[in-house]
Amino acid sequence: MKFIVTTPQSIDSVNETMAEFMSDSGLEYIPRRSSSLAKLAAEHGAEGVIVWETEGPILYVENEKLFFHPSMAKVRIAEYRKKGREDLLIQACQLNKGDSFLDCTLGMGADSIVASYFSETGKITGLEYQSEVAHVISWGMKLYQGNMPWLNKAIKRVEIINSDHKKFLCQQGDQSYDIVYFDPMFTKPLLRSQPISPLRKLANHDALNKDTIQEACRVARKRVVLKTLLAGLEIERLGFQKIMGSKHNPITYGVIITD
Repeated sequence: MKFIVTTPQSIDSVNETMAEFMSDSGLEYIPRRSSSLAKLAAEHGAEGVIVWETEGPILYVENEKLFFHPSMAKVRIAEYRKKGREDLLIQACQLNKGDSFLDCTLGMGADSIVASYFSETGKITGLEYQSEVAHVISWGMKLYQGNMPWLNKAIKRVEIINSDHKKFLCQQGDQSYDIVYFDPMFTKPLLRSQPISPLRKLANHDALNKDTIQEACRVARKRVVLKTLLAGLEIERLGFQKIMGSKHNPITYGVIITD
């Protein structure tokens, strides 16, 4: 897919930060000149357009938009801070302060941000194979400035790498991360997940295979964790040993303990 970068209609010049984004992403800049995004995309044979807004890049594809926002990460961490409610992901990972966390399927980055908050000092790496998504989420995180220091700190600690997780895992040493995590795109989306529908159009929908899980087990010092649907068969198919979930929640976690 081809993507181009432009500005809002009220602006027709490239500032320093936008120039850095284009250099980092390697995407082509097209002056807006008051054109609609649909016209701009059609004229340049692009399937998607990234508009550089003050708050960060917004990717438009098929009349939908994708941009970084901490939404669910903010809610989940706030639930813990205000009510002491334990996060199910953190329970599944048994993630402690200082633990390193490799998120093989970054998406919007919520799970990586939550892991970053609870780890506090450990290395947090998020992998996103789709280049434009990786750059939009990465720069959105860089530019995000909320009014909650604890959230800002957790976001800034996430390192995003544009890479296929199979390739990345093969390049890592034994036990180089404490936790290796997978959250593959569900085949049947949950209705409440509709805001990520633009991401579904661009995501890698390939099923995980046993070789990838074997590599993950080599890389993970403590455990490999898989997020899936309770009704799904992925946990059994891929050899996960323990299931953690809630009877009131269709999402569950499969765990392989490696230590």
